[in-house]
Parts: sequence; C-alpha cells; structure tokens
Amino acid sequence: MKRYNDMGNTVSFHKRRIPSIARASALLFGIALFTFAPIALAQTAPQALMGTSATGIPHALLYITNSAAGIASLRAHIDSMDIIAPQTYAATALGKLLGKPNAEILKLARDAGARVMPLVVNQNFSQKGIHDLLEDDAAQNTLIAALINEAKLRGYIGYQYDFEHMQASDRDLYSVFVAKSVPYFHNAGLQLSVAVAPLHSDLAIDYGAGSWQNWTGAFDYRALGKSADFVSVMAYDDSKSVGPVASIPWVEDVVSYTLARIPASKVSLGIPFYAWVWSAKTNTRTDIRGYPSVGALLQSKTYLKKGFSDTLGVPYVTYYKGGQKYTAWYEDQQSFQKKLSLVTDNHLAGFSAWAVGLEDPKVWDVMLAMRAPQYGLALAPGQ
Repeated sequence: MKRYNDMGNTVSFHKRRIPSIARASALLFGIALFTFAPIALAQTAPQALMGTSATGIPHALLYITNSAAGIASLRAHIDSMDIIAPQTYAATALGKLLGKPNAEILKLARDAGARVMPLVVNQNFSQKGIHDLLEDDAAQNTLIAALINEAKLRGYIGYQYDFEHMQASDRDLYSVFVAKSVPYFHNAGLQLSVAVAPLHSDLAIDYGAGSWQNWTGAFDYRALGKSADFVSVMAYDDSKSVGPVASIPWVEDVVSYTLARIPASKVSLGIPFYAWVWSAKTNTRTDIRGYPSVGALLQSKTYLKKGFSDTLGVPYVTYYKGGQKYTAWYEDQQSFQKKLSLVTDNHLAGFSAWAVGLEDPKVWDVMLAMRAPQYGLALAPGQ
C-alpha cells in the first residue's frame, strides 16, 4: 500500500485515499473519442508495446500526488523521470471513472517529454466495490471505454491498475479482468501496467494477520505478468516488519518470488521514499513520515542515536518526543542505492517509487549517475 503526506510530515492513516474525487471530465465536445457497445467489443490482437531500454538503463516510474511538496519536486527533477504516474482516477463498482488530472503535472510532463501513466484505483479502496466491478462485465466495458477516451483526450501512454484491498477469493476474477482490458488498450495504442502487492510466499501464514485474505492473496503473478505490459511490484509495507518499510533481505525475497513467475523485462521494482516510526514503549508502529520530516530531525541534532543497519540495508534514527522514545526507519540515498542495485543486478525493467515529494533529495544524484552520458538515456517500456 502506498503512503504519502502532502508536506512530508507525519501521517496517521492506514491506506491511501483520493479525497473528494471530482467526476471525470465529459468534455468530449459531444463526440466520443472511442466508443464501443458493451456487448460488441472487438477483440483485436494487442500491439507489441512492451520493451526494455536498448541501453540497459532501468526506466524510472515516479508516483505523484497533488501535494505541494510533490509538485515542487516534480518541477525540479522531471528530467530524471521516464514515466510519471499521478494518483488521479478511481473506478466505481458500476464502472464510472472519477477524477480529474492536475493541469500543472500534465504541462510539466509535456514540456519535459516525460510520459504520463495515471493510476486507476478502486473508489475509496472499497473491497466490495472492486468485487462488484470484477463480477460485472458491462461495468468493466464502461470503465475501459472511459479510460481509453480519457487517455486520447489527455495524451496518456496508458494506465496502471492499482486496485487494492481485494479479497484473495477475487484473485482469478482480477486476472481475467486485466487479460480482458489489455487488447482494447493495445488496439488504442495504449499500455496497461498493474501494481501488485508484494509476495514472497504462497502461504498465508507468512504474512501479517489478515494480509493474505484482504490484500496479498489477490494477485496471481504469473497470470498478471503474462497479460500486462509491465508489473510494478510494491516491495514495501512488509506486513511482518517490526522496523523498516522494506528491508533488503525481505525485498530480495520478493524479487526472487517475482522472477520465478514474471520475466525480468516486465518487472518494475517498487521502492519507498517514506519512513515508519515505532514506539519503544509499545513496540508498535505509530507514524509514517517522508524524508523531509526525518531530515529536519537529523539536522536539528536533537536525536538520541542514528545509524545504518548493514543487515537490513536501511538507516534509522532514535529520538524522544513528549517524553517517549521512538525509532524512525527511513529511506535515504544509501538505502535507495541498495534497492536500485537489485534492479540492475537482476536486469529488471526499472523501478516504481512512491512518492515524489517524500524523498531524500540525494536520491536524484543516484538517478543522475545512472543516466551518465556513457550509458545513454533511460527509455520507458515501449520505446
């Protein structure tokens, strides 16, 4: 599950939401850019849109919200991004597309020549809503048509399905829906990627309580990897962690599981930019922060201790607040480099980072080094 905070400060919610999503724009000037009857969808062979960079440099997909910090970072670093994935749209149980793009994000992308692949989530991350959509063929047709119309209107390269908190029992229904969607997207010259929960085992007991039944168990990596143009594996939010969002040993397990089921050329490794904060008194996670908040603590030198765990591959800082002791396990340039090494060492297609505005500013130095002149320029899938 992806996390964010508008200004890089603390947040205290369980899952991402798109508050007050506006209704999708109907400005098609009375003429649909792409229409089809719900029963008469033409089955057209998909175009070969997926392909890794000829230079071997991983593509960089950066998630972004409408936060002020995110847009400021986008302005400063857009040249380091291949694909911008704004959190824009939501699908209702009836297949209605909700959401309106941020005009500044689209302009920045257009001016920089970056590709835009918005996220599509289930409205309010409703488990019932996505279940109903997956059982309703007509609603699916409505959604696919709306997505294609919107992409043509806005100039997107496609979408990323980011349906979350699905029941494990909806696993096959979701795989079928993705397989159904892809040919229509390809026929319209669009790509379809999917974001998936991090898997490292097929046993429910290997995950935190309720995780398999209500999240991780809903994704069939083999089926989704076969259908989608690429798969963003959200290798963060380890459900059994008592420290980092994504320790290196755990991410390595996720990568191993993934590569046994999806070709490396279709895998984009999810990398977090945010921190988890733990209470020493209760040994529970109490907060989520972006690097700007942690960085301010580090600069203040009011912390008790800081360090880097060579075993876990993640830095930490321990401090007192309100008389209570806390430890923040955060992501910085060094931990980002370690995760990026898993991308390059395993010849993955690229990485997908959540989210712009939460990062240690020094991660951009790592990305610039990756794109050094002797290596050429990274290309998005399909180029």
